[in-house]
Amino acid sequence: MIGSVVASLNARLPAAPAPAWPMALGRIAMGVLWLASLRWKLPPNFESAGNTSLREWLELEVKHPAIGFYGNLVESVVLPNFILFAWLVFLAELGVGLGLVFGIGTNLAALTGLLMSINLFVGLAAVPGEWPWSYLMMIMWHGAILATAAGSIWSLDSLRSTKATPQNLHPKGK
Repeated sequence: MIGSVVASLNARLPAAPAPAWPMALGRIAMGVLWLASLRWKLPPNFESAGNTSLREWLELEVKHPAIGFYGNLVESVVLPNFILFAWLVFLAELGVGLGLVFGIGTNLAALTGLLMSINLFVGLAAVPGEWPWSYLMMIMWHGAILATAAGSIWSLDSLRSTKATPQNLHPKGK
């Protein structure tokens, strides 16, 4: 029964592919989200005035682990080497944000963002007051960016793959 419903719905879908601009817009929005998240983990101490710091979030992951070994890993490896991991997080988030906003290395940025979102979900799902669905939505968005042509327009990737012309900067139907 479900198979026939799905087949019926698929038969009603238009033959033309969906336009790329909504996914490009989502790609840019996710990039802005990553860049905005840098505000509370700025070098050199990776803190910001008035907000919870990166170290405090990591300590919450240890105190409220969704998966026991993950909390142990953060406690025994990440926190003792906080400055190293803070730089890695900062640079990764900066790279993902810039990659998605400007559409440069879009697939690598989306894959890295997907893995970081999974990490956020695993680390913060059991923290009181956190809404784990936000991390699931981030996972979904990064997966969708990877699975679609989100980097095909409004991106530096589209300029690198072909000679820049007005037609491929603003392709019809995209």
